[in-house]
Amino acid sequence: MRWLLLISALTLGAAEARKPVRTELRVTTLDQQDPPLDKAAFRATLDGNPARVIRVRGPKDDLILLVVLDLTGDLNLVDTAREALTARIEGLPRNFWTAVLKAQDGLQVIVDPTADRPAASTAIKEYPATGKAGLLDTLQTAASLGDAMLQRTNVRVAMLYVTDSNIYNYREDFTNPVINSSDSRDLSRRFPDQLIREKILKLSDTLAATETPLFFIHLNYASDPINEAYQRGLLQLAEQSGGTGAFCRSRGEIAEAVEKVFDAASSHWSLAVELRNHRARTATVDVFNADRDIPNRARFVVRR
Repeated sequence: MRWLLLISALTLGAAEARKPVRTELRVTTLDQQDPPLDKAAFRATLDGNPARVIRVRGPKDDLILLVVLDLTGDLNLVDTAREALTARIEGLPRNFWTAVLKAQDGLQVIVDPTADRPAASTAIKEYPATGKAGLLDTLQTAASLGDAMLQRTNVRVAMLYVTDSNIYNYREDFTNPVINSSDSRDLSRRFPDQLIREKILKLSDTLAATETPLFFIHLNYASDPINEAYQRGLLQLAEQSGGTGAFCRSRGEIAEAVEKVFDAASSHWSLAVELRNHRARTATVDVFNADRDIPNRARFVVRR
């Protein structure tokens, strides 16, 4: 596969500038084991009406995993994450490809999607954990890149951020809302997390027009109010996309978090649901497996 042509969308802006009109929606749902999901038994509704499921891709089908590194902090935490992450990558099936990217100073590709496990592992081990946090700044670009791959390859795609981002380490200052000194009722006085909540809301609206699920592993949970608002926002964005995330409160939790989120990203289901005669700007999709209602990415903004 000509992965380099897809990755070049990062620098050329092609994925953003020439988005094709949707004829289908890629709907993500996480795998379930009790009982296992039946590939042949998926069905869906679109805005409450039966919709045709065109394709189903499951845990054993081809996958492109975009591993985005956003690490700038404690090297003890970073090294523990590197070890757990490379161990999982080296054990991937042969039909899974891994790309390694970094989020500092804009999204940059370190290794194109590859089945070469040592190449991906080496890139992760040699990644310099320095600079400013970049997750919020690169999320839209990473999702657009994932969508370009979804549209051109018909394989599953997931983006997995490994981050220790702290809201105080972004180039943009999310901690200093402008307070109207003449208005004692100015909400900024009572809600110092206003700016980060507004940023998350804007990203949520933007990502509703993309289809690539977000997964993340956060290595360093912070308990101050603004960071808690930020971390709640990350989990909200992941779950709205059909993905999930995990926060680590200590170094000892990192390996388990990597295992959990890596499993979820690599085993997710991707359903192509037909958009027939759909005129509305938004769409709500519900997924079923036989008679079971399956939690799934439900909200979409439909491009025209």
